[in-house]
This record gives sequence, structure tokens and C-alpha cells, in this order.
Amino acid sequence: MQPKQPRLVIVAPDRGEWHDFMRERFAGDSEVEIVLDRRVRERRASGVAPVVQIERRHRERRACDISRELSATGWAEGRRATEQVGPRRQPSTVMFSAILVAAVALRGYWAIHHGSVLEGNGCEYARIAENLVKHGAYVGLSGEPELMFPPLYPILLALGSLIAGSVDGATRLVPFLAGVLLVPAVFALARLLYGPRVALGAAALTALHPLLIDLSGSAFSEGTYLLLMVMALYWGLRSLDTDALAPTVWCGVMCGLAYLTRPEAFFYLVIVLAAALVADLRRPTFVPRFTRRALGLLAPFVILIAPYAAYLSVHTGSLRLEGKGVMNYTIGERRNSGMSMDEASLGIGPDLSEDGPQLSPNRFIATTHRRLSPGEIARYWVASARRNKMPLLQQLLLSPVFGSALVVGLITLGLFRRAWPSRRARREGVLLAVASGHLVLALGLHYVALRYLLPLLPLSLLWVSGGVDEAARWGVASARRGTALGRRAARWLDPGIRGVLILAVLLLAALGVRWGSLQDEGPRALLWKDVGTWLGNYRPGPKRVMTVATEIPYYSGGLSFGMPYADASLALRYVHSKRPDFIVLVREEHYRAPYLKQWLEEAIPDRAARLIYRIGPAALPDIAIYEWDGSGP
Repeated sequence: MQPKQPRLVIVAPDRGEWHDFMRERFAGDSEVEIVLDRRVRERRASGVAPVVQIERRHRERRACDISRELSATGWAEGRRATEQVGPRRQPSTVMFSAILVAAVALRGYWAIHHGSVLEGNGCEYARIAENLVKHGAYVGLSGEPELMFPPLYPILLALGSLIAGSVDGATRLVPFLAGVLLVPAVFALARLLYGPRVALGAAALTALHPLLIDLSGSAFSEGTYLLLMVMALYWGLRSLDTDALAPTVWCGVMCGLAYLTRPEAFFYLVIVLAAALVADLRRPTFVPRFTRRALGLLAPFVILIAPYAAYLSVHTGSLRLEGKGVMNYTIGERRNSGMSMDEASLGIGPDLSEDGPQLSPNRFIATTHRRLSPGEIARYWVASARRNKMPLLQQLLLSPVFGSALVVGLITLGLFRRAWPSRRARREGVLLAVASGHLVLALGLHYVALRYLLPLLPLSLLWVSGGVDEAARWGVASARRGTALGRRAARWLDPGIRGVLILAVLLLAALGVRWGSLQDEGPRALLWKDVGTWLGNYRPGPKRVMTVATEIPYYSGGLSFGMPYADASLALRYVHSKRPDFIVLVREEHYRAPYLKQWLEEAIPDRAARLIYRIGPAALPDIAIYEWDGSGP
């Protein structure tokens, strides 16, 4: 009986599903060698003396038939995989479709039954969208040209209102669509990095993750930003593997759109350019190759952000690429000097100067022309990092949304279980650089909030899914070698391990969301909406409302002005200078300034203030509204 002739299966580098299929089909067959990357110089199996020489190809070809060379050197007659039975794609397609349906159903339910009350920045974005639709003006709750919030998300809300029928409906529609589209975007990125099995796990984690479902029902810009971030990384990694210009241009487009949502997306462009520089250095004709790649990346980015930069520059009188940086730096600097968050943001000076930038953020941005040296920025970051390191570690390592021993262990397993070939090292380097960049930015903020860490979540889910895949493969291989477990039983063990680990991660995330949901939908939020609606009915039309809760001015249809952090007498002088129509005092926010609790308990000590609304206990009401007569001196 003649021995079996060894067989060699060569799989294209970007077709991981063929590799998985061949490995499963020929598992345990010692006569078969499966090569994932066809761009190698030589491969041979035991018992074959001559070495098969394969030209190293820097450019991919649609076909590379080397069957004659293989058979001439002792290999069996070669056949293309397309002539054989291909891998069964239907189960993966059905599973991904089921995951996508689950994502649509969960996010649709959450959008319908939650998110009925806009909060904080959501009110700002919604008012900008309203003014875009009604007046064609980029103006927010302050009534001034908006310089703090980037334009893409409000523009999407304005466009969404044409479909949903109102801006309020658009604040549910746009986050819902962004949350649903994030699932195939993460799937595509994970498939590019790790293959279809890991991609299905990452898609399932994204579709079912409680925090991402919660984000799909909130009016924050982060949902849109995460989608654009993942798409930018996908096209960026694609561009590193090819000389074609299209992926590079798409990466520049996505980076530009992400920048118009949150300006920190700029450093994605820098990271992809750096990775391209490293990849092209060893290749011939480096200068024209890298120049072409850089132009393809930068040109769409510059074209997209140029109108916004021109708008900022016109309103500030100097070249500006974004608005919030100098404001956040000033607040952080004041915090580093020992001030509380409210004093740093809302404090005023003895001459009523608005030292706290958030009292009039657009005016502060327009009138502040501060140029920071690298040394100032470095010293500021070090001081901020010392203040932020513990809150950041608590969010990342203690909150189950990001941390927990299970999640950290799976990320470690997914990243470091296998050695990194050069291509994977380049790709993982890009993702790790993006994650590190967000950590550096978070350490330099004036305070750490859960929303600011959300860009880390899709990246962590990619690595968690990789860890789940490694654990499942290890479990099946160990069971086969250590027990009499049959191949059919092993097929059930693999999805079982994956399902248990994914479920455990999701349950931990559900516990983590209880630590701090992205939006408050309790009695407080509903009360603020009702009070704002009452005030809008009490005086329809424009009005100036001074309060610490922006939800009330938004629902009343008025303009919002912040209450200053100061002592009572100085605060009254400031109120007289602003001449509001109404002052709204809120019990749950009385800690924001020293005098607020006193004014709630004893009334505002000024003849210009007349109480018109009061709800809650007599000793300390939940909300009190004063009409302000600013006609006097």
C-alpha cells in the first residue's frame, strides 16, 4: 500500500474563513500543511526533497496558480479551492443576520421606551438642530453663534427631523441608526483583523452590550462618533495592506467626519500616517508611494473640515481648528490650582468677570486668544494626570463595563496568545496607539466621565472576542487530546464555550451600567421636562432663563444662562447684570453654588424676584421659579 502523498493548501492572506474551513476539514491529518499567507519564499512537507520556490509578491494578484510547479517537485496535483467544495458560509450568514436583528430589536425597544427626556449636551445639540431647520443659523441655547459643539451631529439631527417629523424624533432616530450600523462596522473590522469567528463574537458583544444599547437611546454625539471611529480604523487598516488609493481616501473621509463630531479624531489620521510611513520605508520607490498615500489621506480630511475651521476662524478672529480645547484647558488649570469643579467652571471675580468659562462658553472661546507652549501643555497634563489617575483606573479596572478580571484576562489572551507576524503587529499597533491616545486625552481632562471613555469600548470588545476565540480553541483542543471526546461533540463544545464567556461579559456589563447610566430617566428628569413645559406655556416665545439645569430652558423654549459660583451678594450683582426673565432653582443641584440652598429655603433676597412656581416640600422645595423684574436699577 503506497503512503499518502503530502498535500499543501495555500490560502490567501485576507481569506481567514478558508483557513478555518481547511483546518477543520483536515484536523488531525499529519500529511497536510496549511499555509495562511501565500507571499512566502518556500514551503515543503516532510518527505518531499525539492524545495518549491514561490516568488515573493509585493502586489496582490487575482490568481496565482502554482499547481504545475508543485506537482513537478513532488507534491500532489494541485487544484484550486474553488474547484472543490467551498466552506459553508450559510451558518455564519444566518448567525450574523440573527445578531443584526437582535441589535435592531433591542435598540428599537430602548429608543421607544427610553430617551424621552433630553439632558445636558443633548439639549444643546437639539436646540442647534432646531435653529438650523427653522432659521438656518448655527445657534444653541445661549442664543449666540455656536463655537463649542462641532457641527456634524446637529446637522444629522436636523436632517433626521425631516424624516422623523421633529427634532425630538430625530434625537431618537439618529442614535438608533448609529447604534445599529455599529454592529456591521465592528464585524467588518474584526473580520479584517482576526477572521469570521472572532467577528461574529465581536458583533454579538456589540449588539447586546447594555452600555451600547443605552447609548443608542441617548441624544449624545458619542454613538455617531463610535461608528465613524470604527469605520475610519477599518479603512485605515485596509489602506496599509494595499497600494490602491480607494481605502486611503475612505479613511481620510471617515477621519474628517469623525473630527466634525469630536475633534480628538485628528490623532487617528496621525497614527495611520505613521503606520503607513513604517510600512512603506522598506519598499521600493518610498517617496512617491508615501506621498501618494499621504495626499489620499489628507486631502479629503482637509476638504471636510475646512468649512468648520473657516467658521471658527471668522468668529474668533484667528485661525482655529476647534473650539473647546482652550476652554477645557482653562477649566483644568483652575482645577489644578485647587478649585472645585463648579468653581472652576462657573466662578466669577469681584468685578463680575466670568472667570469660569462655562458661564458664557461661546463668548469665552471667541474672545480668548491664548497660545500655549509645549512646556505649558506638558506641565498641565502632568498635574491633571495626577488628579485623574484614580478616577480613570476606577472606571477602567473596577467598573465591569471596561474592567473586571474576566474582561482583562480575555483581552490579554486575545492580544498575546499568539505571536504577531509583521502585518498583525502593524494592525495591532494602530489599535493600541488609538487606545493609548484616548487614555492620554482622558488623563488630561478637567474631569473624567464615562462618556469620555466610550471610544475604548469597541476596541476592547474586539480584543475580548479574540480572547473568547482563543479560549474556545484551547478548550476544544484540550478535550480532544485529553478525553475520548468525539469530533461531533467537540463541535458543540466550541460554541458552548463561546456562548458562556460572551454571556458572562454581557452580564458583567449590565452590572456596570448600574454604576452610571448615560442618561437619567427617573422622576427628576421627568419633573424638569414638565417644569420647562409649564414655563413655556406660562410665557410663550423667547425668554432668558437662568438656572443650573439646561433641560428647563430647553423645554421652555428659552435661552439658558448659568448660575455663577460665588457668595450670595456677588451672585445677586451678577444676576442684575444679566437681566434674566426667570430664575429657576433646583434642589438636586443646590451644591453647585454656596447660596442656592439658602435661596431655596428662604427665597431670593431681592425685590426684583417674584415667586411664581414652587413644587415639593415647603422647607426645601424640589423646584422654585422666580420671575425677575430687571427694569429697576
